Amino acid sequence: MKIGIRIPCYRRWCRAAEVRRIAEAADGLGFDSVWVQDHLVAPMGTADETAVGGTSHFLKAGAQAAQAPARPTSLFDYYAGDDWWLDPYPVWAFLAGITKRVTLASDILVLPYRNPIVQAKMIGTIDQLSNGRLMIGTGTGHVPAESKALGLDYAQRGRMHDEYLRAIRAILASEEATFDGEFVSFGPLRTLIRPVQSPAPPFYTGGNGPRAIRRAIELGDGWLPNAADAEGLAKGMALLEKTAVEMGRTDLPPVAVSLPNHIRMATPGARPGSKPLMSPDEAIAALKAYEALGVEHVSLGLLMPNADIYVEQIEYFARDVLPAFR
Repeated sequence: MKIGIRIPCYRRWCRAAEVRRIAEAADGLGFDSVWVQDHLVAPMGTADETAVGGTSHFLKAGAQAAQAPARPTSLFDYYAGDDWWLDPYPVWAFLAGITKRVTLASDILVLPYRNPIVQAKMIGTIDQLSNGRLMIGTGTGHVPAESKALGLDYAQRGRMHDEYLRAIRAILASEEATFDGEFVSFGPLRTLIRPVQSPAPPFYTGGNGPRAIRRAIELGDGWLPNAADAEGLAKGMALLEKTAVEMGRTDLPPVAVSLPNHIRMATPGARPGSKPLMSPDEAIAALKAYEALGVEHVSLGLLMPNADIYVEQIEYFARDVLPAFR
């Protein structure tokens, strides 16, 4: 199983020096990938006006699975007061220039937020500049006020995700492209870009529910859920296999899992919080449960109150946990 770490685009302390420090540590210590995340703005207003959509409980196990979907939370609570977000595309370009080996991934890019022609050009360019190291995790978005600020119909975001993915693929796959859809139409036109990876870098479609699984089977190269636990993910893997058969796909899409809050290492500078600190053996056991389900790639957040603690976590994990997956 491949293991990567997040570039915490959403931490105010995460700026150029810190991005470089984290990326170079990951590249040099044997991690497989570094992952960026995506939000553009945090609209202001009343609690109702700025609510963040709840995360699906579909992949939670046991009693948690019987709960209703998580209630919306405020933007302030969602961002934990860290009023900051680096844009993923320029961060990717920066990473392409300062790393040599790691895959450059996302968990996730909100595909409906940007024009698909522009995104295709950026994806093709970054894949070229990184010599084919790009892996794109995509999502629909779950902040209604953010969609509104961009002039998007939040209710249409799923269809936009599907169509934008098709349009981006069309541009990246050929010297010339034509597309006629509900939200975007173009061509014939010369695309003026080709990625190193042919016909395009891999797209892993994010989301936990049945619709996200169908999207991964129909349009994606893989599935990228945010799984609360391995037992819950097992439900999703079973549905992935069942749905693939129903849709006539003979090969099962590979699975990468985003685990931003799952692993917290008991390093010298770490302080316990809402999540328990883990020993190397506990972290290995937790991740082996995902590997046993057939997960091919994971993205980890580790503990990150500041850059020093985060790098300490990365170094400790690389020394005492990573060898178990090599």
